[in-house]
Amino acid sequence: MKILSLSLILLLAATVSQGRPSVPRLIELPTSNIFETEADLLEKQRLTISYPNCRSWHLGVETSNIINFGTVPANCKDYVEDYLTTSQQYRDDSKTVCKEAYFYAKGLALKNDTINVWIFDLDETLLSNIPFYAEYGYGTEKQDTEAFSKWLAAGESPVLAESLHLYENIQELGIEPIIITERFQDLEEVTLKNLKAAGFTYWKHAIFKPTGSNTKTANFKSKERKKLERSGYTIIGNIGDQWADLAKDSPGRRTFKLPNPLYYKT
Repeated sequence: MKILSLSLILLLAATVSQGRPSVPRLIELPTSNIFETEADLLEKQRLTISYPNCRSWHLGVETSNIINFGTVPANCKDYVEDYLTTSQQYRDDSKTVCKEAYFYAKGLALKNDTINVWIFDLDETLLSNIPFYAEYGYGTEKQDTEAFSKWLAAGESPVLAESLHLYENIQELGIEPIIITERFQDLEEVTLKNLKAAGFTYWKHAIFKPTGSNTKTANFKSKERKKLERSGYTIIGNIGDQWADLAKDSPGRRTFKLPNPLYYKT
């Protein structure tokens, strides 16, 4: 009887053991931080983040998903150069934006009891600085501030043709162009000469940033637009190559973003 009871106990123990879920073993984590990102590691090594697909990186920039980048990824130099200079894509993209801006403006019923205006950014919107950035690896190298000031002071920035067409066409619709630029006031004279030489012969106002001001682009432009509205202007549209040109207060009834993979401003 005792032998039978012992056998039953062993049988029951084996049955319960088979039906019980097994307890997972604890896995020891490595001592290094597994949550350290690739970006962190590359920053420690003072390397530029490498994007396997530069077209995807560019999309991220234009849609404001990739922000605050100091330089273009080193492996995207050839892509940016081709996009801006060799291929027709940069001009095609700019043309698409400017055509949409014109069709929008053309379809409006403008009021006569106000001054209807269109805000234009300047650099990489009306005039191009691509020749300067070409000397700095098409944005892959940090630019020399003094060298850039000398480039602007030379007054040789070439025209962006698609923007010039929009600039002329909105005037035919009865909309006044206003330029708001983050260029400093000490460059006003040479810049206006550069604009006229490039084909921009008229503007209602050209507003420059106070020389030496460290106000962020978005804050400066937002403040100036608000002043215009308080003075009785109606901002029909607003176009620029940076989201900072279009951000914050008084952006206008509709904004249009031109392509620019070279740099990012806030």
